[in-house]
Parts: sequence; structure tokens; C-alpha cells
Amino acid sequence: MKDWKSVFEGVLTDRQIKVNESMKLHTTYGIGGLADVFVLPQSIEELKQVLQKAAAMNIPVTVIGGGTNTLVSDKGIRGITICTTRIKNSVVRKGNTIIVTGGAGTGMVSRFAQKQGLSGLEFAAGIPGTLLGAVFMNANGYGGCFADVVTLVRTITRNGLEEHIWNLTDIAYGNSDSIFMKNGEILIEVTMSLKEGDVEAIKKTMDEYQLSRRTKQPLEKRSAGTMFLRPPGKYVGPMVKACNLMGFSVGDAQVSTKHPGFVVNNGNASAKEIMDVLHEVQRRVKEKYQVHLPLDVRMLGEDFPQE
Repeated sequence: MKDWKSVFEGVLTDRQIKVNESMKLHTTYGIGGLADVFVLPQSIEELKQVLQKAAAMNIPVTVIGGGTNTLVSDKGIRGITICTTRIKNSVVRKGNTIIVTGGAGTGMVSRFAQKQGLSGLEFAAGIPGTLLGAVFMNANGYGGCFADVVTLVRTITRNGLEEHIWNLTDIAYGNSDSIFMKNGEILIEVTMSLKEGDVEAIKKTMDEYQLSRRTKQPLEKRSAGTMFLRPPGKYVGPMVKACNLMGFSVGDAQVSTKHPGFVVNNGNASAKEIMDVLHEVQRRVKEKYQVHLPLDVRMLGEDFPQE
């Protein structure tokens, strides 16, 4: 076994290094095997140094934020897993723009915008995880998405040696997709352009969205959010319902009885059980409608395609 603490000597403290760490502790699903080593840099400079060491030693790297929209293999993650939630955050208003650096939470940033009388992030108030993670995957809801507000993104290359600036056109946002999901670059800062609005009106909209989420989504259970992308011209929910799949389960993995797009962990579900449920939903929808439901979840670790 590698002496991980010597690998990061002079870069991270022992408290920032967790060897054979259970990924169940770091995903909203509460699912996943052991990470060889799980590290928590507290600054962008530390992040760069960890990446540089990994590149120099040819060690694979996995990067996570708040562990939302993420399913980790039962066999865990080999190499170095970097968690960005402890990176010192900064949320600054400049005119009608907000600049966010580090591990700031999506909800916290949307509330900051509301208190500043800036509109455009109402849809994001209930999205879990980090703001930069949400920007990475173009998180969306209630008719809004980050492609609507993002103007610039600053990233670090996978080897930790270069920084890049990306404008909105270069990011090539798609439906829960961006160029960063292909090139592996790591987000460290985002600039968003918002519009002036009424503080109370913005809060009212955010409260309405939050109430809708609590009413319609299984927030009381562990999940990774909605698990399927909407095919062109189709709606996932009605197709899943028509296939009599609400409540379908394998072990503790179950299609939510509250929202057909969620597959929840009822206690001790494994990644394999989650995948078995997802594949059965795909199979039955394909059989009935001749429509493929693409998955909308980031799969990390052994047994899954590597990023």
C-alpha cells in the first residue's frame, strides 16, 4: 500500500488526508466503496500541488464536490479522490455580476444573490452541492439553468500546471452537459451575470420553488436527484408511470413512489442495485415506447466508465 501521507508531505496536513475512506460518507446517495485516498485541499494552491504530484507520479485523479448527482461503484475509487468542498470560498458582487470561487454551496450563493436584489438564480435555491459543481454539469430546474447566467469560468488543467478562462460559447453547454465533462478541467471560479430585481419578489419565487420541491420530490430519502435525461419530445415521468415502474425495487434501491425520475436509497442500497433498477427502467421504456432514456448521473470508480 502506498504511503499516501509521504506523497502529500509539505502540501497537506494529516487531517486533510483520509486513507481507505468510505465514499458512502461523501455522496448524497450514501453509496460507494473505499477511495484509496481522499484529500481535502483548502486552497486553490493546494489543489494545484495535489494535481501536480498526481501527474508526476501517474496516479489517477477523481474530483468531487458535494457528492450530488453522483453514484460511486461498490468497489470504490482507485488513486486520489479530491474533494473541493473545503477550498476557501469567496462570493463577491460586482455590478450585476457575482463571482464565486472555491467550495461555496449552490443554495448559499442563490440566497446571497436574493439578498443583493439580483435575479436569475431563483431556480438554483434548492439544488444541493457546490455552485461550481452545478456549473460543471449545467444543473437546471423550474425553467432555469446555469447556461442562462454563466459568462466566464476559470479552470485548472488536470496536471495542475495551467489555468484557462472559458466564455459561455466555449463551454458548449448541453442538457446536463459541458465541455468540462469531456476535457476533465477543474472549475475554480465562475462569473455569473444577473438582473436587478425586488428582494422580496425574488424570495417569494425561491420559496415557491422550494415548496414545490418538498412536495413533489423525495427529499426525505437519499438520492442523487433525477436520474434520466429527457429525450427530445418526450417526458420521462409519464413513460415510467405507464410502465408501472413507480415503486419498482431491487434490494433497497427503488424508483420513487413520489417522483418517477428519482431512484432512491431506502437504507443500504448498493451501486449495483441502483444500476439494476436504472437498467430495468431503460429496458421497459425502450420496449414500450422505442425510446432510449439516457442516464443523468455521474458514475465514478471501478466498474464504471472512467472520466
